[in-house]
Amino acid sequence: MFGSSKRTKVMGVQFVLAIVHAATLCVFGQSRSALGANRIHCVTDISHEFTFYFDGRFGRNYVGENGINVQNWGTLSKYDFANANLLILQSSSSPCQYTPADISAVRQFIYEGGGVLVLGDYTTFRNEKQYRLNALAKQFKAEFINQKANKPLKGSSFLSDKKIDSYSPKTIKLTRRSGWQVLIADAQSHPVLARRRIGKGMIIVASRALCGHRPDASDPINADWWKPLLVELSAGKPVDPKHRPKNQSPENEMQRDRLPIQYSDYMKPYADAIYGVYDKCFPVIEKVMGVPPSKGMLTKLILLPTGGGGFSSGSAIGLAAWWGDFPEKKYGMVELISHESTHSWVHPFTEPMWNEGIATYVGILVGMEMGLEKDAAATLEGWIKGAKRYDPEMTKYDLAGGKDVPHSVRMAKPMWIFEQLRKEKPDIVARYFQTKRRLATRDSIKKYTAHDSVAVLSIAMGKDLFDWFQSLGITVDRDKAQIKMPTLAANR
Repeated sequence: MFGSSKRTKVMGVQFVLAIVHAATLCVFGQSRSALGANRIHCVTDISHEFTFYFDGRFGRNYVGENGINVQNWGTLSKYDFANANLLILQSSSSPCQYTPADISAVRQFIYEGGGVLVLGDYTTFRNEKQYRLNALAKQFKAEFINQKANKPLKGSSFLSDKKIDSYSPKTIKLTRRSGWQVLIADAQSHPVLARRRIGKGMIIVASRALCGHRPDASDPINADWWKPLLVELSAGKPVDPKHRPKNQSPENEMQRDRLPIQYSDYMKPYADAIYGVYDKCFPVIEKVMGVPPSKGMLTKLILLPTGGGGFSSGSAIGLAAWWGDFPEKKYGMVELISHESTHSWVHPFTEPMWNEGIATYVGILVGMEMGLEKDAAATLEGWIKGAKRYDPEMTKYDLAGGKDVPHSVRMAKPMWIFEQLRKEKPDIVARYFQTKRRLATRDSIKKYTAHDSVAVLSIAMGKDLFDWFQSLGITVDRDKAQIKMPTLAANR
């Protein structure tokens, strides 16, 4: 964040350099001191499409030290923009509409001096023929279109000497060119980023591909020019730096028999169907796991406007509303609910070797128990087949400490291990978690390790599995386990 300007004596060459430096920072007639007088208070909208990247990672890469970034999970038109000066709107494939109330709220925000960045990536949801973000973009005389940009991309104005990185950009159609300034175009002069003043504020429309996308925020492409551009975009509206803008949660919460379900107005059509699947899954998950959820876990279910991914914070789980083509298809949602619930079930200690793999495996077993054997069996077969392309004998990769383990192996090798054990003890998953719940407590251990998980699994099986695990290339040691086993026969 730039500080407020102060009178400083600068003489001779220093004075000239200061004037030149200030001139280079003038954009649309505003100096660095004018821009820096206002801290960025950024709100990123994830109510129309949830992504882990825009849930904080975008702000980390592009707002950074110049301000703060919060998220809007709830209905856009209900957000209080009083102490915000920058709004990020983004979505790709989503059925969530930008309502007249949403568009009116965005328009008012801009007229009052707010800056709006609209990041688009034209794509349609399933069989729809419209890109939902265009309902908003068209109100400001722009449209995202399904036309790939031809590289190299070229910057103009203050971006003329900047390197323009991108992933797979698409172009933008400006339905009224007057008032728009194109700052980035493709090799054939089609707009890729343009801006326009409206009232006291400004709007930028840009290809989503000009920003990073990795969930770990490790690809801050173009940050050298995005950061000052966002400072300028937000400069038209003063905010109180002593009070941060607020995250807005999904505003609708309905108590159900097992737990409350939270959702925005956009997600309301899916609430009953998703809770219905959760309600049916819950007792089956408990049967497969052999124990009830850990105390204090699974206290809230949040619906996410996305077809990819979910999360568990322990107490709350978030579910992708369209995962696996739900509601048309059921299996994917059964597996997702079971997967995210397993993460909450295993607390207070997450699984060290197979945290994601075991969660998906539980989902597969729940699907089998619920009469979805064909889908569940095909999913399991697909995972194991994919892993064996890298590790045909399941002896090559070390789940305990190995690096560069392929994702399919990281996921499927645990499934394969439990499948071998299920041939002898079909309820080994339940036995494992029952034994873990009994022996792995806050009073008994500080951290649950790979060595402990094999000790627990050995006790559950009634035989020492350490030599077998070592033969599978997994570096575990019975002497390093905090949970001590009784004398057990070795696995044969």
